Amino acid sequence: MLDTSVVFGITATIVSFVAGYTIAKIPRPADTSSTSPEKRSSPDEGTDKVFADMGGEYKMVLVVRNDLKMGKGKIAAQCGHAAVGAFESGLRNTPAAIRKWQSSGQAKIALKVDTELAMMEIYRTAKANKLNCCLIRDAGRTQIEANTKTVLAIGPAPNVAVDSVTGHLKLL
Repeated sequence: MLDTSVVFGITATIVSFVAGYTIAKIPRPADTSSTSPEKRSSPDEGTDKVFADMGGEYKMVLVVRNDLKMGKGKIAAQCGHAAVGAFESGLRNTPAAIRKWQSSGQAKIALKVDTELAMMEIYRTAKANKLNCCLIRDAGRTQIEANTKTVLAIGPAPNVAVDSVTGHLKLL
C-alpha cells in the first residue's frame, strides 16, 4: 500500500500542473505600449496604409525571363520560388496586403520579359513604388547557369499598383 504522503505528493503535483496549464491558456490583453501600429517599424513602413486607400482586388505578378528558354517544369519551379519568397517577405513588410490578397482568391499572373535588363528595370520601378518584390536567382543545378536572374515576383498588392509597373507586359 502507498504511504499517504506519497499519494498526497503525487496528487499535489498533478493539481499544480493542471492549474498552471489552465492559467497559461487564459488569454491576456496584448501589451500595446511597445507594439502598437504607430510604434512598430518595418522596411516599408507606411506601405500598408498607402495600399489601404487604393481598395479593389489584389494580385501577385510573376515576371519570367523568356530569353532563357527554360523548360515548362523549370519555369514552374522558379515561379514557385518567387511566389513563396514574395509571400514570406509580404508577411513581414505588408501583412495587410497579404490578408486582402488571401481573402480575394490569391490571384497570380505570369508575364514575360525578353531580357534581364527589362526585368531589372521593372524591379527598380516596383521598388521605387514601394511594392513587395522577390527576385529569384537560379542555383545552377539543372538548365540555367548559377546566379542567373530567372523570375521576379511583385506583390501581393492592389491590381492598380501592380499594373502601373507591369501593365505593358504580355502573358507568358
